[in-house]
Amino acid sequence: MREPPLAVAFRCSDGPGPAPARRHGDRLVVIEGSATGADAAACRWCRRHGLDADRHRCHPVDWAAARRERPHDWRMAGPERNTRMLLHERPGLVIAFHDHFNSGGGGTSDMCLRALLDGVPVWLVSGNEVEAGTWLGLEISPGGRVQRVQAELAAARAMNHR
Repeated sequence: MREPPLAVAFRCSDGPGPAPARRHGDRLVVIEGSATGADAAACRWCRRHGLDADRHRCHPVDWAAARRERPHDWRMAGPERNTRMLLHERPGLVIAFHDHFNSGGGGTSDMCLRALLDGVPVWLVSGNEVEAGTWLGLEISPGGRVQRVQAELAAARAMNHR
């Protein structure tokens, strides 16, 4: 059985420096949503540190198609992509980089919550020093959000087992 990859979710402008690549070696896999801003920073970081396509995995959302096909709930395309990343990649750890983390909303907090609900530990880094982060727990998220996302994950898992 293969060891789960270390997943890194970027949401800050510069990325973490070389420390994760040195510390985790071949287990380091950068998984990102292929958006502008922080995801683009993750892409640049991967190029600078020599991570090939097998270790740098992009999961874009076609927002125009989502708006066209689902005009009333197109914003769910982001959380659904986060669920696909989580269930497909099966990370052993998520390291999230975000300078202004908001546990009540946003793509990074959504990915962190989904990971926590799936039993994946999450380390949040607010700056460029990876060691200066903090472990997240489910208590960071509003209860109603936890229940909603838990139901979404259960439905996605059921669809994957068909």
